[in-house]
Amino acid sequence: MFKRNRIMVGAMVLILLISLLTGCGKTTSEGAPSGNGGTAEGDQQNYVIKFAHVVRPTTAKGMAAERFAELIEERSGGRIRVEVYPDSQLGTDQEITEQMQLGTIQMNAPFTAVLAPFVPQFQVFDLPFIFPDTVTASKAMNGDMGEKLNEYLIPAGLRGLGYWDGGFKHFTNSVRPIETPADIDGLKMRASQSQLLISQFRALNAGGISIPFAELYTALQNKTVDGQENPLSNIVSRKFYEVQDYLTLSSHGYLGYALVISNDFYENLPVDLQQMVEEVANEVAQWQWEKAAEEEAEYMKAVKESGIQISELTPENKDAFIEATSGVYDEFKQISGGEELLELLKGIRGY
Repeated sequence: MFKRNRIMVGAMVLILLISLLTGCGKTTSEGAPSGNGGTAEGDQQNYVIKFAHVVRPTTAKGMAAERFAELIEERSGGRIRVEVYPDSQLGTDQEITEQMQLGTIQMNAPFTAVLAPFVPQFQVFDLPFIFPDTVTASKAMNGDMGEKLNEYLIPAGLRGLGYWDGGFKHFTNSVRPIETPADIDGLKMRASQSQLLISQFRALNAGGISIPFAELYTALQNKTVDGQENPLSNIVSRKFYEVQDYLTLSSHGYLGYALVISNDFYENLPVDLQQMVEEVANEVAQWQWEKAAEEEAEYMKAVKESGIQISELTPENKDAFIEATSGVYDEFKQISGGEELLELLKGIRGY
């Protein structure tokens, strides 16, 4: 009899513990789970966004991340708090994106090529000479092409909030001036993680070597690679001119940033906060494009004062580069949705 009572009491205690543990996982009154960046305070759910990126906080991209944090905290009345981690503090762009998929980081603004392993269609930005100017780039990214790419992000667990301007890419190296396709022949050039960028260098008989952005200065300094491609903002903010002797103003590629948020985190936000996040993202995107344009002249002044030898592609030599790398477009067409994206880009020079 006593043994049976002990068993019954034990069973009741076990049921009580299970009930308590189950209650800990309930959603708050806002309808969002208490995990995934959210904390419950009374009847209101508060959220924390970890916004990580890899560039200096002094660049237009870095300042835009800080501006997003300030505006969203202010307008949400503190319901959303944003922690910004610049300068690769939480890893490379690829590592940050992987952590977004796991739910440990909520936001990033990666270089579009970094998204290629997750969403192959983003390699469209890696096509050579695809945009003749920033006006065309903005029209494409903030138009039909950008909307189509946003659709591809969702299955990867990401949601697009807009696109930021990174500027046109130029070549630097420590061996010789690059003015014709023959000049780049045999050089070891750093490429980002995109296969199309590696293919582009191979088409020019240059080794396309993938090196994380945070490690690039050291790789150039140690001659692991001879050169690299980046916009003036990165060349100046990372002081690549200290370990490179030659700069070619080639504008051969475009560097855009995709402002992305974890889709799971976004969908767990109340509708009013979802709308607020999108509104602030749109406002900050416009500010970032304007800021990037303002800074371009300052970066040009800085490289001229650095003492690096500067060359510029003539129209004839630019055409020679376009022809030498044209096969990359055929490679992109083999990607699912590639032809559709190129169709959306009709009329843009270089395609």
